[in-house]
Amino acid sequence: MKMYDKEAGLLELEEFMGGDDAVVRAARICYGRDDIRGKGKLIRHLIQNGHTSVFEHAVFRFKVICPIFTQRQLMRHRISSYTERSSRYTNSDSFYYPSTQRMDPDLLSHFSIAYNTAYVQYNNLLSKGAPRELARSVLPMGTMTEFKWTINVRSLMNFLELRLDEHAQYEIRQIARQAENYFADKMPITYREWKRRYDYERS
Repeated sequence: MKMYDKEAGLLELEEFMGGDDAVVRAARICYGRDDIRGKGKLIRHLIQNGHTSVFEHAVFRFKVICPIFTQRQLMRHRISSYTERSSRYTNSDSFYYPSTQRMDPDLLSHFSIAYNTAYVQYNNLLSKGAPRELARSVLPMGTMTEFKWTINVRSLMNFLELRLDEHAQYEIRQIARQAENYFADKMPITYREWKRRYDYERS
């Protein structure tokens, strides 16, 4: 059995398509043009005025490792695509262990006890011939899962606006911050203008 505490989850960029230029070209096609001149000004105009459909032409694909309860929150953002490692065909042996910054150290032993109990019963079921697809039902929400997450930038901006908020659960905020870093790196102009509006609306 493995304990997992890497900042509540891991998000890695696998593929990226489009970018600031793709957004601008998509916007220009409305007028029969295909140039990227003045892209900073145009992207600012698009974001400030809510003309966001053109941002769907930029797409990120991530690998995500996180607890099941975090994945469930992420999957509420339905305008994206998910493919998960199947626990019908693979063993589940990793569990989320909160850091002492998240919880009183005296309470953390309860996580170990609960996880160990569930993991022992899971393996007992498997050893006695229970199908893995049913044995997995005894595992807790803190079981780690892994999946591919493909999302366009229009949806990503919406995800970040909701999940970077201080009222969002800590674990999903850590995933959102990692996604934000990739967004800033790959689409600096769009990110700058989105962040300008995001910060203004919360000021």
